[in-house]
Amino acid sequence: MRQTLYYVGRLGQLLGMWLLLVDVVTAGPMGPQPQPFAVGVAIFVAGWGLTKVFKAS
Repeated sequence: MRQTLYYVGRLGQLLGMWLLLVDVVTAGPMGPQPQPFAVGVAIFVAGWGLTKVFKAS
């Protein structure tokens, strides 16, 4: 169970970074949109937190 939660956290980190990358690459002249950027940061931080709580054995 601990290993599964660890990998869910890693997946969250990847998903968050992907959202950030897509938001930055598709940004218009005014820069990235704040809502998708904030969601990407929140998902990344939540995934990072899971990896810190449940270290892989």
